[in-house]
Amino acid sequence: MVSDEQELIRQYILFGILFRAVMVDLGQMRIVPLKFSYQMMFDELSRWAERQHHQLRRILGQRGCIVVSSRRQGHMYVVHYRQRGYVREAIYTIEVLRAECQELVHLWTQNEQRGENK
Repeated sequence: MVSDEQELIRQYILFGILFRAVMVDLGQMRIVPLKFSYQMMFDELSRWAERQHHQLRRILGQRGCIVVSSRRQGHMYVVHYRQRGYVREAIYTIEVLRAECQELVHLWTQNEQRGENK
């Protein structure tokens, strides 16, 4: 059974990865000239992901849960976090995280169309 903190950790990691991935993609787009500028869209998506990431970190901190380290290790993403005095480990598959980030982008796009991301 997954605890609330474990789910919050997963979301925290997802939004952190999404924020960084959007910034990398934006950098790549600047290299290749495009017919239109998508920078504003990428900036807004990046800000949204960063806000969610910081909000989740704040909520985790209020619950006494702190991410100590997170890193990619082969095809896995390994996270160490301190919860109630114990250091715990969570391991995620990179492929699954990538798919979940894509779902977040889709969710953001739908909410943006409805004006709900403000």
